[in-house]
Amino acid sequence: MIFIKKGIDVSSYQGKIDWTKVKPYIDFAIIRCGFGNNIISQDDIYYEKNVSSCVENNIPFGVYLYSYATTLDEARSEVLHTLRLIKEKKLEYPVFLDVEDKRQMALPKEKLIEIVKYYCEEMEKAGYYVGIYSSLNRFKSNLNSKELDKFDKWVAEWNDKFTYEGEAGMWQNTSYEELPGINGRVDGDIAFYDYPTIIKNAGLNHLTEISSKYKVGEKVYLSGNIYKESNAQEIIKNVCDTEYEIKEIEKTGEAIYKISEGFVKEEDLYKKCI
Repeated sequence: MIFIKKGIDVSSYQGKIDWTKVKPYIDFAIIRCGFGNNIISQDDIYYEKNVSSCVENNIPFGVYLYSYATTLDEARSEVLHTLRLIKEKKLEYPVFLDVEDKRQMALPKEKLIEIVKYYCEEMEKAGYYVGIYSSLNRFKSNLNSKELDKFDKWVAEWNDKFTYEGEAGMWQNTSYEELPGINGRVDGDIAFYDYPTIIKNAGLNHLTEISSKYKVGEKVYLSGNIYKESNAQEIIKNVCDTEYEIKEIEKTGEAIYKISEGFVKEEDLYKKCI
């Protein structure tokens, strides 16, 4: 763990932040996008402002979602919640699932692992670098599982020394950082990995815009699935050899072509020789 970058994680609890004043003191930020199920009222009210301010000030950032999920259905909703909020965002740091709620800790360990693993795997399928946030004690107990070893850990241990014995990408080392531009205290973090380089080199987080074979207005034939969103997570229906007109082209996602009934993948489209 030689690579060291200093950052903070923020949410609506910090209120309005003057990121211009914060910038000289940090290398990155992890921003809460929301909490729980995919409901607009559960979006973090300062999320969009924090993201736009980081972009304006050239501060690399990632996001986290505070999880309440106690079932796979709720985990699925949290996946959709996260994907909705990070769509078209340029994340140079991971997407983290914040796992610490008391209701989750009361679950049987196997059930909690199943829920967390499901979220992480679904985010990976959508093309994102994903990790898990929790306390040192939880990583040593409730979340101590080989099934989660492949996902990066962001460990909260408010101490001068990092004692977690497993592999970790980030360390939340304090809950009492004080910085110009922020009213009150804020969590301080240390990154052990060069996430911007790792993510870019792996082609993750949709940092590079996708080139498209077809253009808006073109008529093409489809044999395959039609999806509800461009992330291709929810199938509306399957069609065979049906003609459609391309209405829009998304900048990111697996199914970037929008047609009248939803979104489709390039690999399922084709033209016919006349």
